Amino acid sequence: MAEKMCPSCHKALTLREKGYPMGSAFLKADRVHVDIYECPDCHGIRLYATEGDMVKCPKCGTLHSAKEACAICAMNAALDEEGK
Repeated sequence: MAEKMCPSCHKALTLREKGYPMGSAFLKADRVHVDIYECPDCHGIRLYATEGDMVKCPKCGTLHSAKEACAICAMNAALDEEGK
């Protein structure tokens, strides 16, 4: 993977968070995972689509970060419990 550079000051960006989930757990089509980079010089933040470390839930087919549980299945389980 190529080093990511700050478009403002042209310094190498530092990875702060990998596979951060963004969007709604209710609308899986709108849920994306991003890698968050910060410039050590100007402290600008850049978001990039996560590369790798994504897994497909065997139950519902949603893509999610390997470091988190499937949010869709967790939400469905919580709603199922609430309805009992």
